[in-house]
Amino acid sequence: MANLLLRHVYKIYHGVGKAKKNAKGEAKKRSGDFVAVKDFNMEINDGEFIVFVGPSGCGKSTTLRMIAGLEEISGGELYIDGRLVNDVDAKDRDIAMVFQSYALYPHLSAYDNIAFGLKMRKIPVPKVDKDGKEVIAIDEKKIAKIEKDLKKLYKQRDALVKDVARCEEKDLAYYTEKQALNERHIADTEKDLEYYKSTPVQLYDYVHMTKKEIDEKVNWAAEILGIEELLDSKPSEMSGGQRQRIALGRAMVRGPKVFLLDEPLSNLDAKLRTAMRAEIVKLHNQLKTTFIYVTHDQIEAMTMGTRIVVMKLGVIQQIDTPTNLFDYPENKFVAGFIGTPQMNFFDVDIKRVGDKLNVKFVDGQTVDFALSELRTIEAKYLDGKVHSVCLGVRGENIKIGNSGIQAELTIKEVLGNTTQLFVRLTEKGNDIIVSVPERNDLIPGDKVHIEFAPKFIHLFDKETELSIMSREYGNK
Repeated sequence: MANLLLRHVYKIYHGVGKAKKNAKGEAKKRSGDFVAVKDFNMEINDGEFIVFVGPSGCGKSTTLRMIAGLEEISGGELYIDGRLVNDVDAKDRDIAMVFQSYALYPHLSAYDNIAFGLKMRKIPVPKVDKDGKEVIAIDEKKIAKIEKDLKKLYKQRDALVKDVARCEEKDLAYYTEKQALNERHIADTEKDLEYYKSTPVQLYDYVHMTKKEIDEKVNWAAEILGIEELLDSKPSEMSGGQRQRIALGRAMVRGPKVFLLDEPLSNLDAKLRTAMRAEIVKLHNQLKTTFIYVTHDQIEAMTMGTRIVVMKLGVIQQIDTPTNLFDYPENKFVAGFIGTPQMNFFDVDIKRVGDKLNVKFVDGQTVDFALSELRTIEAKYLDGKVHSVCLGVRGENIKIGNSGIQAELTIKEVLGNTTQLFVRLTEKGNDIIVSVPERNDLIPGDKVHIEFAPKFIHLFDKETELSIMSREYGNK
């Protein structure tokens, strides 16, 4: 188990961004830089289940791969259990990753797929002398490795000096930060070298696990995942869900500090995905290890994560618990991304009139809400003047009534336990989704009145798209 700290982490792909206006040929493909992840800051506590969620291309998988060591960190620092691991190889980070494609060996049985990493891995055992006493001495192998790492850091420093000398002014801050990080690495590594050269330490031999130890771990994982009867089968004889369990078992037996899961359920059908979702949550509860899970499916995020990171275009939009993301989105993007069906949005003009908030819609219809029933609105929007904002409300917080705003029903979807009504305020306006628990006799073309629940209304600034409401009630 481990805690993680990501501090000002960037991922920049050089020469693959948008082409310059007059670029031609190969230069057209390679001009400019593409920033995949920008200034990612987060602390992940030991044993948490963290979910990265967002649309395709938002940087969630790239962030996961940087944590795994499969992508180089362009800027910033990554710590695992207080240890800076920017330059630590993936194999030395003590993490396990489950991929979207399962990545099983087709010619090996389930048992051998799970055991493969254990067979390849060597574990440290204390070195003993002929009398059976543990050997305490200067660790020459450790010193050689540190000297090799130090030589690599010195080369990076020389390269960065050249980069700073020829970089443009707009990139100076980025390269200066990389220089500062490199210098910290060098200082820490030189300190380690000095320590190991002067201090005798316990020496270790690295040996393969015994067949009995491997067998115990594989059977332990198989029992937890309920796949004992599959251990002699090959991947081609299994269903998607069974293959997914094998991939999870392979990660489990390593006993890693951190589990990384990159959209592991996206290849499964809807019913199996729901079942496997529950299985992964149970697994986390049993192992009590840090899990970091990537998905584009906000339902998976809401049902699995202890905290969720919502990303857009490489930038964190909000980090919070599932219920807080749903109830208190910090901006319009989070409000629209979290929740099914997505939140309805209206461009409106608001004006305070006494102890009420007057809301005027694009078709001229108005409605008044008691300010005492709304969450606290920023004072500058309650100065008695007209302000253009965006109003958001979820379909389940709208009801069909005898009064309220008039709209026209365009589509009706009966989903069994609920009915979704698509209505419009104007002929060319966007559809508004109204979720009602009961069935009704309404048909497309009918005129209806819709009423909003004031307690669940959200207001966003039209320019910044940030929420202008707090989490408390009590407008003055």
